[in-house]
Amino acid sequence: MEKNLPFIEFGITDKNYNNRVLPFLGNVDNGDLFKWYVVNIWRLLSYALLIGGIAITFAELFGDSGFIKQNLQAEGISGGKKAGAGVGLVLGLILSLVAAWFMYSVTKKRTDQLKDEAYSGLLHYIFCVVIPRQITLVGELAFIMVLYIGIMQLIATLVGSAAYAPLLSIGELLVSAPGVDTLGALLPNSIVGDYDHFDMDIRLALTGIIGSVIVLIVYYIYREIYNYTIKIIIALIHFVPKFAIPIAIRNRSEN
Repeated sequence: MEKNLPFIEFGITDKNYNNRVLPFLGNVDNGDLFKWYVVNIWRLLSYALLIGGIAITFAELFGDSGFIKQNLQAEGISGGKKAGAGVGLVLGLILSLVAAWFMYSVTKKRTDQLKDEAYSGLLHYIFCVVIPRQITLVGELAFIMVLYIGIMQLIATLVGSAAYAPLLSIGELLVSAPGVDTLGALLPNSIVGDYDHFDMDIRLALTGIIGSVIVLIVYYIYREIYNYTIKIIIALIHFVPKFAIPIAIRNRSEN
């Protein structure tokens, strides 16, 4: 056991020094602390997507601005529209729960993969391991939500009424990144359908369904560009010559 205080041995400080301080410093040196921090942030994100998605799904049903009040109990809406909204409610509720679970599952798997990655330095871990995987994860979540929006718009188009899509705001957030924001502008702000505008509504639905794959491709291209840029930077760093001042030591012998 290493001593903590100079010149003397003091059991309490020595014990806590060896059991707490030294293991902490060991975790800093081998990178376990940094890995633990990043991995648990991702894990908390997966829980937030699952629990938050479920909470939003049920919370948006009720209240004065809830789906039931606005589409099933509102006056001035025809019986056909209410019936269509009822179908859209049931299907939307199921698909929203599935979408929340799927986002959680994808994030959980990516978190487990990140946890298994080796640590060979903080800069390498952040820029060569974490960020590329983060780009991949955001792209996969964006793919899920854009596909969700497209399917919900398709349901609303087929029933000719509103469909329940409480996770719409999450999808709008994920497609706000440069490069995919143009597609995000084409997605509907509210999931409604009307047989009088069937052709326009079906185009919106197909834009979401087809565009989801495009979003995924764009994010994977972002990852490849990022990885290529990192390789160039590393190569340039290795190319930089190492400067040294030559020192010559000469021995003089006297005759």
